[in-house]
Amino acid sequence: MTGAIRLERHADVVAAATDPERFSSRTSTHLHVPNGMDGAEHAAFRTVIEKHLTSEAVSALEPMLAETAHEAVRELAADEPVEIIGELGEVFAVRAQCRWLGWPEVVEDELRMWMAENYAAARHPDLERNADVAAAFDEIVRHELHRARPGTVTARLADEHVRGRRLTEPEIVSILRNWTAGDLGSLARCVGVVVRRLADEPALQQRMRDLGDDPERRAEVDAILDECLRIEDPFVANRRITTCPVTTASGQELPQGATVLLDWAVANRDPDVFSGDFDPEAHAADNVVFGIGPHVCPGRDLSLTELRVVIVELLRATTAIEPAPEHPPVPHDPPIGGWRTVHVVLR
Repeated sequence: MTGAIRLERHADVVAAATDPERFSSRTSTHLHVPNGMDGAEHAAFRTVIEKHLTSEAVSALEPMLAETAHEAVRELAADEPVEIIGELGEVFAVRAQCRWLGWPEVVEDELRMWMAENYAAARHPDLERNADVAAAFDEIVRHELHRARPGTVTARLADEHVRGRRLTEPEIVSILRNWTAGDLGSLARCVGVVVRRLADEPALQQRMRDLGDDPERRAEVDAILDECLRIEDPFVANRRITTCPVTTASGQELPQGATVLLDWAVANRDPDVFSGDFDPEAHAADNVVFGIGPHVCPGRDLSLTELRVVIVELLRATTAIEPAPEHPPVPHDPPIGGWRTVHVVLR
């Protein structure tokens, strides 16, 4: 982003993310609930959002997520190159999200088409085009909000109150946009990151097969997933704006009113904090793949559960996941992180 100052040292990123008084999240004139809020306002909206993302709520979703993953994996071809992000990651992400929100199947194709257009717009930034892409997504969300069936997450969200009043339609649309637009592509890229590493590292793949979906061993599975994402972080950066002059821990001088990018991806590989080894246990405490501080991702449990479920199902349905040498992985162009395409062969 033009004019933005990028923070890349782990200590600087953590300090900024945990200091909302000096590093404000009010970086846009557009409504972003709750990402673009600070202080008491942010806390009030986070309380509403987190009600739908508790550990109990996520646990209740697991049977649906497992069935959705089973369907998506069953549709994949065997013994020939498969593009795992588009053919599995996107299919599972969109289908699971629609079922969670109570949206009809016909919306799935709309969302995938929108994801492709959003990626294209991000690679070639143009204010008018980006505005059109955002407006198109908001129209999808509004349509589903207006026809939400009673009892669905979308309908329950529409009945929520914040600070003694009902949520407004723009606030509901913003929350749903954050849950969908913000998560669909991210989850698909996470699938690509993990599957590529498993294909390239047979010993790690076998360890994941051995762990399976044993509830007593899920902590190790999740730690491995977190470590995969730390090394190839698909969540690149978030913006902040300084409210006063700041000198970072590394000595970087920031003026008041500076737009700052917290570079999670680079911070997650800071050699002062992380070794060059794949070490889930040693690196867990410092891993900031889901952020840190008051804006830490409220959907971390859901995202990690979705990722675990689809990876476990893929491993259960195969005897081996192998690289496809004739189709090497293609990384996304900045500012998008992760891989654009990852081909593997499923045995």
